[in-house]
Amino acid sequence: MDEKKNAKLSRAVLDMKFMKKTKERVLKEEENAEGQLMYSNEITEEMKAAGNTLFVETTLVYCKDLVEGRLSFGGMNPVIEKIMKEEYTKKLEDSDKAKEKDVSDIEMAKGYSTVVDTIGKKFHDKRNRYKKKFIKPSDD
Repeated sequence: MDEKKNAKLSRAVLDMKFMKKTKERVLKEEENAEGQLMYSNEITEEMKAAGNTLFVETTLVYCKDLVEGRLSFGGMNPVIEKIMKEEYTKKLEDSDKAKEKDVSDIEMAKGYSTVVDTIGKKFHDKRNRYKKKFIKPSDD
């Protein structure tokens, strides 16, 4: 029975009218086998076991970072305004943590000065070439 499953049909047989579904199935199996061979070293068994992990959001609130829920302005609802203020301060703290510097100001200034020197050297010769003054020929 294993021999029957492993037996491959010729292209001529698969091109016959009544073999269309079989041909489609065989082509699909071949494409799957090629894909698995191609990505076998990148796809781990854990990925195969996990399956599809897609998250579907029905709202744009999270995607576009919109404000969700109730809003109050001008002291109309103090409870809501207090909640809004707490959320705002939490966002500010998070953004302050994200703004921490990777490079200090001194290191950045040193790096910038070397870049300026390098670019200056590149154009130094060209500037001097055009700034040559006219030398009056001698009367000799």
